[in-house]
Amino acid sequence: MSDQIPLGLIGISHRTAPVEIREQVALSVDEQKMAIRHIVEDHHSNGCLILSTCNRTEIYLSDDRLDKTTEKLRLWLNELKQCHAYTDMDITYELRDREVVEHFFKVLAGLDSLIIGEQQITGQVKESYDLTHDLNGTDALINKLFNFAMQAKKKVHNETFLSDGTVSVSFAGVELARKIFSDLSSKNVLMIGAGKTAELAAFHFQENGVKNINVANRTFERAKDLADKFDGKAYRLDELPLALAESDIVISATSSEAYVVTADMIYPISKKRNHRPIFLIDLAIPRDIDPEINTIDAMFLYNLDDLQEIVKANMEKRKKEIPKSMKIIHEYVDEFQKWVSMNSMTSIVGRLKNKLDTLRLNEMDRLKAKLPQNGYVAEIDHLTESIINKVVRQHVKSLKKVAHDPELYKQQIAMILSIYEIEDEN
Repeated sequence: MSDQIPLGLIGISHRTAPVEIREQVALSVDEQKMAIRHIVEDHHSNGCLILSTCNRTEIYLSDDRLDKTTEKLRLWLNELKQCHAYTDMDITYELRDREVVEHFFKVLAGLDSLIIGEQQITGQVKESYDLTHDLNGTDALINKLFNFAMQAKKKVHNETFLSDGTVSVSFAGVELARKIFSDLSSKNVLMIGAGKTAELAAFHFQENGVKNINVANRTFERAKDLADKFDGKAYRLDELPLALAESDIVISATSSEAYVVTADMIYPISKKRNHRPIFLIDLAIPRDIDPEINTIDAMFLYNLDDLQEIVKANMEKRKKEIPKSMKIIHEYVDEFQKWVSMNSMTSIVGRLKNKLDTLRLNEMDRLKAKLPQNGYVAEIDHLTESIINKVVRQHVKSLKKVAHDPELYKQQIAMILSIYEIEDEN
């Protein structure tokens, strides 16, 4: 099919620019609205889609005059953000035609993300599309691009393991806990520490069905503040033995210089629990939990290095899924290109039919003036219409024969436009 897809892209991402530049060029929702109106109304582009996250700012354009449009847009964006980043060719990238389609499909599937296979990008793209669509900033081509991308992403997600296995250290603890306790809903979780790391870990466990989350901390008020967020109990550190005895899962993330949980503390607790297992995760550096605890029966202790190994293994598994995922992406890019070519063919054929019909009707009017009344006008009208339809069908056949070759397809279109003196819409 023809390679001519009137799509362009200006972008800056984690692959081309450091975080301080990405922060500088990121577009707020209000700025995105301004940009959408500027692109569609002032530049008279057919449509656009603006995606701005912490890792990328990309402007997708549906336009037949991309060179002029992108040059002006870069300057306008520099003025908007009071910077020179958008005209810096070392940190920005421009894509055209099929490259834009493949890139967008990869972005939506998580193949171009900082963390391969991450799913957050899907929601971000959906929000960007909805914003642009609500402002009448998209056109038929952008709409179809988004729909095809969603289909491609769904197939990648369903038919590969690209997004399987956690690549988050705090969530890796949840995965490990599931291996020891298949059902987490009835387990008691104890957070030792009340900082951001502990809160994130608690959130992951709550999201995975844990109902009882308690907090122990050196400062009781902070323990209570965090415990209240999860409807749990708060403990002082001197109450730690009591809290440990009631817990099935323990996550420790303090800034203590010494062990917070010692082997001497655990031995009597293990006996008191009749050796029921306790799963302990040490997220602290230096470590909070005495490694000797791993030698105690029914104690399962993992530290940051253990969790990093799980994350690393999962990331390697995801990387192995890239070729299979890209095969799916290429299938959908081909399908999108077929749609564009067929849409282009339909437009050309429609204009050809209109042109020939106009010529036919003009000649019929002249003929009617020369023919006697009821002089086979209806029959001639039917005959000429039939001839026109056959001519159009012949051109359709010719276009389909060369549709696989972009250059021949382009030449054939140009020839039809020239022969019948049809104005090129581009």
